[in-house]
Formats: sequence, C-alpha cells, structure tokens
Amino acid sequence: MLRAVSYNIHSGRDLFWRKRLEQMIQAMKELNADVIGLQEVHQNPKYGYQADFIAQQLNYEVVFAPSIPLAGGFYGNAFLTRHPFKDATVIQLPAKREKRTMLAATISWSGRDISVWNTHCSLNQASRSMQLRMLKELAAEQSGIPRLIMGDFNSPSISLLPYYADCAVVHGKENLPTIPAFRRRLDYIFASGHWNVCSYDLYPYTWSDHLPVIVELRLEDA
Repeated sequence: MLRAVSYNIHSGRDLFWRKRLEQMIQAMKELNADVIGLQEVHQNPKYGYQADFIAQQLNYEVVFAPSIPLAGGFYGNAFLTRHPFKDATVIQLPAKREKRTMLAATISWSGRDISVWNTHCSLNQASRSMQLRMLKELAAEQSGIPRLIMGDFNSPSISLLPYYADCAVVHGKENLPTIPAFRRRLDYIFASGHWNVCSYDLYPYTWSDHLPVIVELRLEDA
C-alpha cells in the first residue's frame, strides 16, 4: 500500500498569516506518507529553506522545483519521500504572468519505479487552461508507468480523464472542500489506471489555508 499526500503549505502560514510550519511538520509526521507533494514552498534566506527543513525533520529525501526567484532564493514546489529518488525534472509550464512549474520525479517503491508529478496551476484562467492542456498532452505521451499527479490546480472542476482518475471522485468525496474558508476544492490527486485507489481523506487541521489530501493506493498487478 502506498500513501501519498498533496499539501499546499501556504509559505508555512495559516489563513491569518500566522507561522504554522512546526504544526504542519507535526501533521506530516502523523500522516506517515510514502510521498508528499508540497506547494507554495520557500527556499530562500529571508523566509527559510522550508523544503530542506521539513525533509530534515521528517528524515525524508527531498527535491525542489523553483518556480519564481524570491528573496535571494526561490519559491516553488517540492517532493518529500521516504524512498529513493531515481530522477527528478523541473518542467516549465506556460503562463501569462507568474511562472509555474511541474516537478516530475521517479521513485523506487516496493521494487517498482513509480512516477509522481506535482504542480501548482495559475489563478489566471487562460494560463491555467494552457497548463492543463500541456499536462494532458504529457500524460497521453507517457502512459506506460504507474503515475500520480497531484497539486493545487486552483479550480474546483478539473478532470484528467481518460488517462487519470480523480481519487476523490472514486470515493464520492469530490464535494469536500480542500480550502475550507472558501468552501472550494482546489487540491487533487489523480491516479493512472495502474492503481487501485483504496482510500481518500482530508487531514482536518487548518494549519495552512489548505487541507492535506491523503490517498492510499495499491498497484493492480501487485
């Protein structure tokens, strides 16, 4: 069984901009995931090297994808895992204003290579549409390996069918908001057809303005 989490950590702060990184780390310890995709992560001297710090506290491996230069460093997305990374690539996504990236990594898990993608789509609808089109094209081209696609998609109505199933929809939980203050679901985990989606849940504590999305999956041929 693989446990995966997607979590927008909102720069390590809650809805009211209070520092909550330590509480988020404790939540991640409790979640005990195999792989965690983080969005809105700082790697700079002003706000802290958050990806590195979280990985150190969890004793996980980490890769970081810089999206924009900020405060003498960067701001972007990260993957954390208790398993070895085989490779990781930062893919630039089309955007009209603020740059956006996708972090694509391969992890050695249970004797298999699995692919995980992590992104944070634009608020701007035109940019987001271009980004989703590119994601779908990449997904169609690279369908041979078990894959999860996760992140903050900044939209309550995202589909990657027919290539990837929405894990919330599989369990009838697509109406649960992942950003409770605005009663919207913006955060998703999608699974390729190689996976049986065994469970879908949200972690109930609002240390960030987003809730962590948690799925448990089993490979169909395992």
